Order: sequence, then structure tokens, then C-alpha cells
Amino acid sequence: MKPETRSALLAAIAKARLWIDQIRLGRVASFPEIAARESLGERHIRLLAPIAFVSPRIIAAIIDGTAPAELTVTGLAKALSYSWAEQERGVGLVQ
Repeated sequence: MKPETRSALLAAIAKARLWIDQIRLGRVASFPEIAARESLGERHIRLLAPIAFVSPRIIAAIIDGTAPAELTVTGLAKALSYSWAEQERGVGLVQ
């Protein structure tokens, strides 16, 4: 995995966690409010927000560089399910 890809993935996860925390704590009311503040489309926010709940094993693999080289922020967001085991299978960590 390229260092810039790793950085982009970790930054996106951190940002998504921040957004979810801000909603949970009542600091913002909605994804449209986040989108306006971030100057991004609401669709983009809704795509990335679920990566706040990515499996800890996926995060560890990104950090230590063992995540699949082709993994991207968009690919991660689209591979997510509610189950961590399914997430890990979806990104190719387990078979």
C-alpha cells in the first residue's frame, strides 16, 4: 500500500468518526449541515460517514501496510457492511 493511500484512508476514517461524534453530541444536526460546512456534497458525506464504523482489524491493516494495495477510500466505503467479519472479507483481509 502506498503511503499516500494509507494517509488518505486514515484521514477519511478520522474525519468520518468526527462527523458521527458531532452528530451524536448534538454539535451538528445533520449530514446536510456537515456537507455545507465542509464544502462537500451531501452524497459524499453520506458515502463516507459509515467508514467511522470500520473494523479495528481493517484499521490495523491500513496502519501496518498489510491492507490490500488496491484498497481506496471509495472502495472501503462501498465494501462496508454492518458486520466486521463481512467488512474484512469485503476488503480482502480474510477469505
